[in-house]
Amino acid sequence: MKALTGILGAALIMAVTACGEAGTEESMPNPGEEKDTVTAQASVTATLYYEGACWWLKCANGNTATGACGYGCSDTRLGFARDYSWRLSCGQAVKVAANGRSANATVWDHSCCGRFEGTDALLNALAIGHGDGTCAGKGNFTYGYGQATATFTY
Repeated sequence: MKALTGILGAALIMAVTACGEAGTEESMPNPGEEKDTVTAQASVTATLYYEGACWWLKCANGNTATGACGYGCSDTRLGFARDYSWRLSCGQAVKVAANGRSANATVWDHSCCGRFEGTDALLNALAIGHGDGTCAGKGNFTYGYGQATATFTY
């Protein structure tokens, strides 16, 4: 009986010690979550197109160009229309990089064409050449130009 008690006691000590070590490993933070702050980021690389100046958007669409987020059009906002995916939401801040430059921009619209489309200010900040098309009224327009490969980090 003494031998059985000794064996059970040793097994219990080993089990408690093993649980303590496993508990330490389980309580360690996941990569990117140190110090109660999530630092892991996601990114997507895609073509960033020029969306058009406010005057052109208003003319071509025949409306006030408030954008799908309701913020209103601004040629000076560092903003962009997001593609069809749901990974980005209205007002979300994103770092956009292209041509060796970067800018912090926000989602202000949802693209009608499933593309990333930047404002005049964003394309200027990223040194992407661009220009507006012509417009004589709703549905009577030509598209502008300007595009570059960009990385969106969020």
